[in-house]
Amino acid sequence: MVSPDSAANLSEQLDRIQQELLAIAAQYEGNGERLLEILRELEFTHRQISEDYFYPSLPERRRDLYNILRDMETEGGWPYIARPKLQFILEKFLAVESEALENDSEDDGEE
Repeated sequence: MVSPDSAANLSEQLDRIQQELLAIAAQYEGNGERLLEILRELEFTHRQISEDYFYPSLPERRRDLYNILRDMETEGGWPYIARPKLQFILEKFLAVESEALENDSEDDGEE
């Protein structure tokens, strides 16, 4: 069984998929209709991964959410995130931040 946390394995899998996609695209070079079909499928897959896996996996803890956003900033290669979903991520971050501040103020009041 493949370890889901293996970064090297993930990179190898994604490299193979990318090479296959590029080979398929090369077969249809010059055929705009078929290339558009490929792009549409890629966009559909992107949306499906985003909606079904990425957004639900966003962490609840402020530090963990911050780490994901920091990684996106420092490593570049930001995935396309539709504006409403970006607002969802920011709202989640602010909600986690607000909850942390409330917990801090409650902790201060207990002394």
